[in-house]
Amino acid sequence: MLDNKQEYLQEHNIAQLMDSILRNILQDLPESPTKYIHDLLERPIPPQIIIAGPPGSGKGTQCQAIVERFGVVHISSGDLLRAEVAAGTEAGKMAESFIHSGQLVPNRLVTGMVRRRLESDDVKEHGWLLDGFPRCKEQAEALEAAGIVPHVFILLTVDDAVVLERIENRRTDPATGNVYHLLYNPPPPEDAALCDRLIQRDDDHRSTVLSRLKVYHETIRGLKEHYGTVVETVDGEASIKHVMEGVLAAVEKRRLK
Repeated sequence: MLDNKQEYLQEHNIAQLMDSILRNILQDLPESPTKYIHDLLERPIPPQIIIAGPPGSGKGTQCQAIVERFGVVHISSGDLLRAEVAAGTEAGKMAESFIHSGQLVPNRLVTGMVRRRLESDDVKEHGWLLDGFPRCKEQAEALEAAGIVPHVFILLTVDDAVVLERIENRRTDPATGNVYHLLYNPPPPEDAALCDRLIQRDDDHRSTVLSRLKVYHETIRGLKEHYGTVVETVDGEASIKHVMEGVLAAVEKRRLK
């Protein structure tokens, strides 16, 4: 009997549902908590999703699929950072000073940018998909301290050898920006001019990829421990179609209904 109850709680994400309700109450401090809870449950609870994976795991493609299916707001920490710098905000200027000096942007700055975006009306209405953040356990703890907790943490798994094959064989056409892959999407051999001008981006060099993988493996362990109860692992080496099916199924499984 106890096993059946445990299965029920897990299948219906009851712990996450109660946690979400409590966090909303503490954030809004309603005069009538019971009415607030009733009204809250009258409308769908927007999804809260984090996606992670090594470089070259196809996160961008899967983010598009999640947005199309569930209508959430895609929040990329890299895009946020570039937007703040371009807009010349105070946070952007501070971040730019670190970038120009070759230093990593401090956690507090990036976390602040992400938190402000998560407080936007469109995000509150439609839910969110965090991509590229948090990158370490410390950032995850900072988000949780602010009441920001995902319903699901999707982890794309790809072997290092596959990552290297995917990335170091990429070539870019500087004239058009088109990207080719020497094994899977090679440039047309009859176009000699195109083949001659293709370049390998600095980020795609083997030494750079290995360095990024080292950092990734050092940090993902802490994130898996932190988000253990909501982690959904998806094989990122399968076909794009099968990866997409796995990712969408993981989000659906963890939705609070």
